[in-house]
This record gives sequence, structure tokens and C-alpha cells, in this order.
Amino acid sequence: MKDYLIAVADDDKGNLKVAKRILSIYGYRVDCLSSGEELLEYVKGIKPDLILLDVHMTGIDGFDTIHKLKADHSARNIPVIFLTADDDAETETKALSAGAADFVGKPFVASVLLLRVKNTIELNKLQTDLKKEAKKLSADFLEEHRRNERLSMQVVKALAGAVDAKDNYTNGHSTRVAEYSREIARSAGFSEKDQDKIYMMGLLHDVGKIGMPDSVMNKPTKLTSEEYELIKSHPAVGCDILKNITEMPDLAVAAKWHHERYDGTGYPDGLKGEEIPKEVRIISVADAYDAMSSRRSYHDVFAQEYIKSELINGKGTQFDPVYADIMLEMIDEDTEYSMREDPDAYMVGDDGFAVEQTNRNDDNDFVFGFLSMLEAGGLDTAVGMKYCMNDTEFYAEMLTEFTRGSDDRIRHLEECVACGNIEQYRTHIHSLKSSSKTVGAMDISEQARVLEEAAKAGDGRAVIDGTPAVVADLRAIVGSILMAMSIYGLTD
Repeated sequence: MKDYLIAVADDDKGNLKVAKRILSIYGYRVDCLSSGEELLEYVKGIKPDLILLDVHMTGIDGFDTIHKLKADHSARNIPVIFLTADDDAETETKALSAGAADFVGKPFVASVLLLRVKNTIELNKLQTDLKKEAKKLSADFLEEHRRNERLSMQVVKALAGAVDAKDNYTNGHSTRVAEYSREIARSAGFSEKDQDKIYMMGLLHDVGKIGMPDSVMNKPTKLTSEEYELIKSHPAVGCDILKNITEMPDLAVAAKWHHERYDGTGYPDGLKGEEIPKEVRIISVADAYDAMSSRRSYHDVFAQEYIKSELINGKGTQFDPVYADIMLEMIDEDTEYSMREDPDAYMVGDDGFAVEQTNRNDDNDFVFGFLSMLEAGGLDTAVGMKYCMNDTEFYAEMLTEFTRGSDDRIRHLEECVACGNIEQYRTHIHSLKSSSKTVGAMDISEQARVLEEAAKAGDGRAVIDGTPAVVADLRAIVGSILMAMSIYGLTD
């Protein structure tokens, strides 16, 4: 990995610390800045490879900051990823319209943050390389053609990775679907050229999901009927994105029809049997297989026998029987169950489900006691540990950061209430919403969310009435954290 430099601008010390910890572990250099003004001064002398920019900050906010960056000729090409605890599509749309390359939710999920950083840097690098290549003249047309093909494939793979990063549970999904599809095509007697075509179709079959809100894509509970209809629109969105690639029109076909079913009950057009292009029928089998052999928000990795039974039951209804049979043969040949998400991270239990293997030290009496005491004090430590990468020592560091900043948070909130500065209040309560969720203080995070909505709506009475309660609860939970850390010798 190149020694990439990332600038992180956020007025919350805890968020800066988490971002730097996650990114530094994976080899990135990180400079932390506490405001938009500081970032704008910073880029006058240093040009990072990527900027992570908080939306809500004291002083100039993220939107004003990115407008100034884009107006600066020397900094306008630096890709920007917005950081936000907002979960509404309006913020996401505004961020992309302002010129952001992507956005990441807070608190940070390490895998999602890393994927989006990696994909954004790679896409920007590829775009830069493509611009440079376009300015060169080549005497050898054939070599130039081959080079462009390689670059195109890299761009497609990077785009597929960006799509997968939209969903916490689909890391690598597009690549696996493409690989399974190519293997089915090979076994079915497709030419090498057609195998390559179906591979690229598989890579981009889900590209429409890039237009879906994160709040819906990563919702851990059952979707509402409205949300489900929104998700069902992603094939049409994908088709719209790819239809202008006239050199390979089949890309748009796969994006549009990969949810059609062999019996005609699929969507969006209810195509039946051989009305569905054969490449799409192959991708549909590979897509369903990967969905069952990978983790999702609603299930873990299924055992091979269960997946086989589902494919057999779906022959002639959901799947083309010919391609389903080829997939079943591939499963029979895969005696080590290597065709699945991260096979080294799972073992299949006696109940037929895959169980994640970890090296966590949760059984240690010290850790168990410490986390139990935090739970008794009102923290959801499972959430806190998740956002701290299941590292107890780092979790303790973040708890320390949270308690140290509590007095300043309370002072800022009370001062804003006293002087009626609702706009500044919204910035500080937004920060509390994110930081409290990072350590697992879920009740505080929810109260902060409600107060942020009130401030956003200009409801000063709700802000005045609700602030004393959240301040009291914050003081109480800080006291519980400090007591647990003192008893277990984790204070400075």
C-alpha cells in the first residue's frame, strides 16, 4: 500500500481518535484537524490524498468547507468523504451534490470506513491515471487497447467495491458473484470472450444500490413496505447508470433484470423463462448462492446442505434448472466449502450454520467483570466494543475520552440554551449523539437524536425542556464509567 496521507476534520476529539486509530492500523498516515477553518489553512501547504470531513462542526460547517475547497484550484481535486451521524437521504443528497465522493456514518464501523477510504483513493487515482493516459499518444495501438482494457476493468472493480461498501454485510459480494457466474458460464460451454463479458456483468449487477440511502441499506430490522419498494427500484437505477455504456449494453441488462425469476414472478418486468437473457439467468443463481453463503443483517452463513436444498427447491421457479444444476455440481466439488465469504473466519457448527471464529479475550475474568459493571451502569457494551473494533483496551481509551469531554459538552449545551442559540446547540447535540453511541451510551444517543430533531425544527421549547434530562443522564453515566474504570484500575 502506498503511504497515503488522509486529513480528518472533525470538532469531536473522540471521532478524530477513532478515525486515526482505524486508519493508522492499516498503514495510512493521518493528520487530525478540529475545524473547517483549520482544514482550509492546512491544505494551503499540504495536499492530502483524501479528506474526511464532518458535516456538523462549530464555526463553518462541512458544506461551507467543501464549497471553499472546490473553489480553490489547488485543492479542488482532493476527494472528500463526508462524516455524519445523520441518517436521512436529504443530507446524503446534499453531500453528493456539494461534490463529496462518498459519505460514512458515525459512529464508525471499521470495515465500512476502510472500504470507502480505499475505494475512494483508488477511484481518484484511477481517474487521475486515465486523464494522464488520455493526453499521451501511443505508437502501438494494440498495446494501448490492452492497457485501456486493464484500466477499464480496474475502474469497474473499484466501482463494484464502492457499491459493496454501501452495505455493512456485502463486502466482496459483487466480486464473488462475478467469479461464480464466470465458472457457471465456463461449465456451460460459453466462449472465453463470453465468460469475460458475464464476469463484468456480474461485477456491476448491483450498481443501482449506490443510489440507495444508507439508512435503508443497513437497516437491521424489517423494512417497511415503502422502504422495500425503494430497494426494489435499484435495478432501474442501475440500468440508468449503465445504459449509456454503448460498447457493452449487456451491463445495463444484468443490472435491470437480475431479480427476475424463471417462473415470471420476479421484478421489475415479470420476464419468464428464456425471455430472461441467459447471462442474467446465470448471475441470478450466483447472486442467490452468495447471499446464502455470506453474512447478512438477517442471517449468518448457511451450511452447504441447506443451500443445496434451496437451489433444488428453486429449480424451475426462481432459477433456470440448467444453471442451478451446474451450481449444485460446483457445491458438490467444493468439499472444503471454500466458496463463501472469508472461509478462514468461519466454521460450520452442528446446527448447520456457520459460526464466526474469533480471538477475542471476552472470557477473561477481568474483561468480563469490567464490561459487566459498565452494563450495570447503563452502557450497551456490545455496541461500544463493536465501534472500538472489539479491542477492550481501545474501548477503555474511548471511554476516557468520552468522560473527559463531558463537562465541556454540558457547558456548551447549557450556554446555547441560555442564550437561545439553536443553531450552535444543534451542532453540539449532534456531536453528543455520535460520541455517546460510539461508547454504547444508547439512551443518551437517542435523547440527543430527539433534541437534534427539535433544534432542526426550531422548537426552542422542546430544547429547553429536554436539555436538563439529557445533561442529568450524561452526568450519571459518566459517574458510572469513572467508577468502573477506577475499580478496575483503568484511570490515569
